[in-house]
Amino acid sequence: MKRSKKAALVLTVPVATLLIAGCEKEVQGMVYNNPDECSTGGWNSAEQCEADYATAKALHPQVAPKYVNKQECEADFGEGKCETAPQQTASGGSFFMPMMMGYLAGQMMNRGGANTQQPGGANMQQPTAAGAGTSVPSQPLYKSRDDRETFRTATNTPVAKGVGPVSFKPSQVKPQAGRLVRRGGFGQQAATRSSFGS
Repeated sequence: MKRSKKAALVLTVPVATLLIAGCEKEVQGMVYNNPDECSTGGWNSAEQCEADYATAKALHPQVAPKYVNKQECEADFGEGKCETAPQQTASGGSFFMPMMMGYLAGQMMNRGGANTQQPGGANMQQPTAAGAGTSVPSQPLYKSRDDRETFRTATNTPVAKGVGPVSFKPSQVKPQAGRLVRRGGFGQQAATRSSFGS
C-alpha cells in the first residue's frame, strides 16, 4: 500500500510542472537589427533603443555559443560571421563565437515614448527589468547559415522572421551561459526547428 502511494506522488510532480509552464503568460518585445532601426520605428525613444542595444551587446560574449576554431563557427553561421570570443582555452588559445546579428528589446513596447529603463550592463543572475510585468533582458540574436531569415537566441530558440513586434514566453528566451559546441551543433538544430513566437 505504501509503495503505490509513493508512486502516485512521483507521477504527479511532472504534471504539476507542466501545468505551471503552460500557464506562463506571453509578453511582447521588439526585434531589431540595430538601435537606429529601433529609434526610427517610433515605438521607443532613441535613448531607450540605445540602452536596450547596450544591454544586448554586453550580454553577447557571455551567452553566445563558443567554438574551438573559426572554421567550425563559420560552418554554422557563415563565412565572415564569427569573431574571437573574450574567453580563452586552458592553454591560452582562442574560442570563437558568432557575431551578433540583431537584438531582442525585451521590454513591453513603449508606445508613449517614455524612457523607463536606465542603461546598464547585463547581469545574467539579475536580468535588467524589461518593462511592466516582465523580467526579460534585452539580448543578442543570431542567424544560422542554414536559416538566414530567422532571428534566434543564443540557445538556438527561434524568435522571429524579420524585425518588428514579437510575442514570447519569458522562459523561452531566458539567457544562459554560452556553451562549447561543435560544428553542426547550432546550424543543424536551426534547420530542424521551425516554431517561433508571432
